[in-house]
Amino acid sequence: MMPLPVLRVLLLCVFVALAAATIPATTASAQAPQSLDLVPADVAFYSASTRLREQYDAFVGSNAFAKLKEMPVVQMGWGMFQQQWNDPSGNLAQFKAMYEQPENQQLVELLTDAVSHEIFSYGDEGFADALQLFNEINSANQAAQMAAITGGDPQEAMIRGMLEVVNKHLDGASLPDIVIGFRLSDTEPATAQLARLEQMAGVMLAQQPGLEGRFSRKQIAGGDFLTLQLDGSLIPWDQIPAEALEQFDGLQDKVSKMTLSISLGVKDDYLILSIGDSNEHLSALGQGAAIASRKELAPLKQHAQKPITSVAYVSESFMTKATSASQQIDQLTGLAEQFLPLAGLDPDLHDELITDVKALGKDLKSAVPAVGAVSSFAFESARGYEGFSYNWGENQTFDGSKPLTILNHVGDGPLMVFAGRGKYSPESSDTFAKWFGKVLYYAEKIAVEQLGESEREFFSKVRDDLEPLVKQLDQVTREKLIPAFEDGQVAVVFDAKTKSEQLYEAMPPAAEALPIPELGLVYGVSDSGALKEAASSYFQIAQKVIDVLHKAEPTEIPDLQIPPPESRDFPGGTIYYYRLPRQAGLDKQIAPNAGLSDQTLVLSLVPKMTVRLIGRNKLQAKGPLADQDRPLVSAFSFNFAGFLDAVAPWVDYAIMELGEGVDADITDQIDTGFEIGKCFRGVSGVTYQEGEAWVSHYEVHFQDLP
Repeated sequence: MMPLPVLRVLLLCVFVALAAATIPATTASAQAPQSLDLVPADVAFYSASTRLREQYDAFVGSNAFAKLKEMPVVQMGWGMFQQQWNDPSGNLAQFKAMYEQPENQQLVELLTDAVSHEIFSYGDEGFADALQLFNEINSANQAAQMAAITGGDPQEAMIRGMLEVVNKHLDGASLPDIVIGFRLSDTEPATAQLARLEQMAGVMLAQQPGLEGRFSRKQIAGGDFLTLQLDGSLIPWDQIPAEALEQFDGLQDKVSKMTLSISLGVKDDYLILSIGDSNEHLSALGQGAAIASRKELAPLKQHAQKPITSVAYVSESFMTKATSASQQIDQLTGLAEQFLPLAGLDPDLHDELITDVKALGKDLKSAVPAVGAVSSFAFESARGYEGFSYNWGENQTFDGSKPLTILNHVGDGPLMVFAGRGKYSPESSDTFAKWFGKVLYYAEKIAVEQLGESEREFFSKVRDDLEPLVKQLDQVTREKLIPAFEDGQVAVVFDAKTKSEQLYEAMPPAAEALPIPELGLVYGVSDSGALKEAASSYFQIAQKVIDVLHKAEPTEIPDLQIPPPESRDFPGGTIYYYRLPRQAGLDKQIAPNAGLSDQTLVLSLVPKMTVRLIGRNKLQAKGPLADQDRPLVSAFSFNFAGFLDAVAPWVDYAIMELGEGVDADITDQIDTGFEIGKCFRGVSGVTYQEGEAWVSHYEVHFQDLP
C-alpha cells in the first residue's frame, strides 16, 4: 500500500482549504462588530472576528465537507474515535464522564456560544512600551553573546544585560492591559459558571500561602467580575542571590510594587477576560470616544452593510515602537566599535573603518521608512471573502502613479504572479556603488594581508589588470543598465504549461506528458538599446577577467572563451539562449535564456515560457485584478486549483511507478482529496494609493462542489 503519511499530508491541505469555508451567500443581517462601539479609541491595537458560527455552519453544510466525510480514511478515524469514546474502560472514559455532567454540559454550551458570534481583543499603549523593552532586551542579549567571545560566562553576561535594561525601564513602569471579549447570545449561563468558578477557585486559592484575600467579586463599570490581585511581593526574592540584587539598586523594591490584576466577568452581552496592572481600564468600556470613531477605520463605513467577518487596527505609536530596524543598526555600529580593536588593525586604518561604519549606519537608517497606523477588515462575498488593509506609513520604494502594464506580459492564466513598480532612484544605486567600492577597498587592505605568500603573489599579478575592469563594470552599470530599467516594473511568474514525457533521462518515460515547473522574471525596459549594450559589455568584461586570470596562472586556469548565445526572432521579440550539454540529462526544452523586446525583458529556463511572456498576453482575472488600467503599486494572483491540477499528473506518475504496491482505494482517496482541495480556487489582490494611505484590496476565492 502507499505510505499513509502522503495521504495525511494531502488531507491536511484539504482541511486547511475547507476550514476557511466554502461560503454560500449569507442571509444573516449585515453589520460590523458591536465591540467597535465598546472599545476605547486610544488603544494600541484592536482585533475582532465575527460571524464565526455562520462560517462554521456553511463549512459543515457544504458539499465539499459531505464529500470529505465519505472518504474511507475519515470514516475510519471517526469510527476509531467513537469506539474510544464509548469504551467505559478506554482512555477517554474519565473525560466523557466529566463531559456528561450537567454543569459541564452547560460550560460546553457556554464556550460554544462564546466562539459563535464575535471575539474581540485589544491592548493599551503599554504594549508598545513592552514591545520596545523586549526589543532592547533582545539587543542586550545579542550584545552580551558577542561580548562573551572575548571571555567570560555568556549566560551571566546575558542575565546582567537583561537586568540592566529592565532596571532602566522600571521607574514608573506598569504591566500593559489586554482585554479579550466574547459576545454571548445569553448571559445567564455565563453568570452561573462564574458563580461555580468563584466557589471552586476560592477554595483552592485559600489554601495557597500569600493568596488569601486576593480573590474577590467586584462590580466594575456595570459588569460583574471575579478578580485575582497579585503583585511583585509574591516573587520568591529569597531564592535570588543577594549579590545579584545588590548590583541593581532598587530592583526588588520597584518590582515588588508592581501589580497584576486578572479579571473574568460579564458586561452587557460580553464575557470578558482582562489582564493588566489594575481594573481601571475596564471602566472605559463603552464610555467616551470609541474605536469606531477613529479616522483609520473610516473606510469600514463604506462596507458596513456587508457581512463583516474581521476588523483590525494597530496604532502608529505601536508600529513605531515595534519597528526596531534603526535600533538594530545602532547596535551593529556599537558592536563594530567594540570589537574592531581586537582585529589588530593599523591605528589609522582602524579609525578610517570606524568612521565608515558610522556613515554606513547613517545611510541605512535614512532608508528606513517612517511607519504609520494600520487597519484592515474583511467580509463575505459571493466568491468567498474580500478584504482591505490600509497603511499610513511612509513609502520610499514603490511607485503607484501608473498602471502596471507589465501585467500584459505575465500570460493570460499563470499559476502564480507577483508584479510591482519601484521608484527609479539613481541615488540609491550611487549609494550602493559607493559602499560596494568601500567593501573592495577594505577587502584589499585587510583580507590580502591574511593570504599566504603564493596567493599574495597571484593577487599582485592580476590587481592592476582587474582594477580598470571593475571601474568599467561600474560605469556600464551606471550609464547603461540602470537607465535601461528606469521603467521600474518587475514581475515574478510561476507556471507549468510546457510539458515533457521525460524531464530527466534517469526517469522512466511517462505515459502522458508531465507539466514542467516554469519560473520567469519579467522586467519593464525603458531603453532596449542601452540594455543590449550593457549585456554586450558585461560579456566582454567577463572574457577579459578570464584572460587576465589565465595569463597570471596559465597552468591552473584554462583559456576559456565565452561563446555568444544562439538567438531566434519571434513576433514578440528576440530570444537569446544556451543549449544545455547532453551530459546534463535534461529535456532539451530546458535552456537558460533571455527574451528582449522594446519594452520587456524576460529571463527563464524554458524558452517556450519566454516566448509566451515576451508577447502581449494580458492577465485574465476577476475580483480586485479585474481593472488593470488604474494606477497600481503591485498586484498578485495565486491559482491554487490550477496548481493542484499541475501537481496531480506527477502524483499519478509516482503511483504508476510504484506499481502494484498501491491499492485502488488509496488512489481514489487521493483523487477525492484533490477534488475537495480545489474548492479553494485561489487568492488575488492589488495595492494602490488612496490619499495618504496605501491600500491593499484582496479576494480569497472558494467554490463548493456541485
